[in-house]
Amino acid sequence: MHSPASFTNIPFMREISSADNRIVKQAASLTEKKYRDALGMYLIEGPNYIRDAISSGGRLRFIFMKAGTVSGEAEETAALAERNGPAVIILPGSVFQKICSTETSQGIVAVADKRVWTEDAFFADRDGDVLVLDRIQDPGNLGTMLRTAEAMGFCGAMLIKGCCDVFSPKTVRAAAGSVMRLPLLFTHGAEEAMKLLAKHGKTPYAGVMSGGTPCFKAELAENAAIVIGNEGAGVSPAFLNACRGLTIPMAGEIESLNAAAAAGILMYEAYRQRALSAAIDRRKK
Repeated sequence: MHSPASFTNIPFMREISSADNRIVKQAASLTEKKYRDALGMYLIEGPNYIRDAISSGGRLRFIFMKAGTVSGEAEETAALAERNGPAVIILPGSVFQKICSTETSQGIVAVADKRVWTEDAFFADRDGDVLVLDRIQDPGNLGTMLRTAEAMGFCGAMLIKGCCDVFSPKTVRAAAGSVMRLPLLFTHGAEEAMKLLAKHGKTPYAGVMSGGTPCFKAELAENAAIVIGNEGAGVSPAFLNACRGLTIPMAGEIESLNAAAAAGILMYEAYRQRALSAAIDRRKK
């Protein structure tokens, strides 16, 4: 078989034509959570996210490209791969589609190792704020909250057992690269999470619809842990009993916000307070 014309000057590329190939079958299995868990790997789709993974120090096992992929994107990604280790494999469209989870793919998918964060690494920023996600079920919400946490300078996100899979293709896309960079820590339940937060000096706040402290009056600039609850059931009783309530004052007759929207507002308020505190400190100097 001959490589597409755009790949002829990239000697380390290879082609696989069979969907029964061991490497292809393993990559295709990663569309299912049980295999992502068993193998400790997941899929990243799109050239931008793959380049983010490489620049963030993520370990990529393989990069698969659909035959006929736009040459500029393919060659740029392939050049990065040559310098950073993963093999680049060209697949015919019918085989590539077994790995790809989107209908309008950009023609590039990578297999990446899940990044593991220890407790010490997760809490390395001693004054940093933490996002705690309590049984979030929607992959888009979960990915959006992780992306926002990174943008707002949070030191990490703690995921409570019962959350949807953070390494599913939909979550990875919604997170827009944050899954690779933002420290993640997984716990079995609220009790374990609260012990860890107390151990590392974090003050826990649970987002509630009413009865809590208005977010702009709470002290969120440092060492805060903001708990966002399940989209339908809200924050679990175990967290409610152990956390300070935190509300978002709203105008009109709206009773509640989408979980990701509420998380974004609370995290921005923490960022605003942190930025204001830093500005005051600079003026004092």
